[in-house]
Amino acid sequence: MVNSIVLPVKKVFSLVDSKISVEIKDEGRKLQGRLVAVDEHLNLHMEETIEFSGDQRGRNLGTVVIRGNNILTIAPLI
Repeated sequence: MVNSIVLPVKKVFSLVDSKISVEIKDEGRKLQGRLVAVDEHLNLHMEETIEFSGDQRGRNLGTVVIRGNNILTIAPLI
């Protein structure tokens, strides 16, 4: 049995207070910002959020809450 398995929700919890990119279920829109909080349903609270549509930078959204069932991917920004 492998003891080094990391559950996805624990990985997301480890990203709190870091910059992340979130792809949502809305025609390829991505949001980038600082992850403030996350819960067991993967609902995200982000600040300093910027919207991207395709490769084009969009609006500055500031503080947002994203419902977990609207998320396709979550990735840390390097």
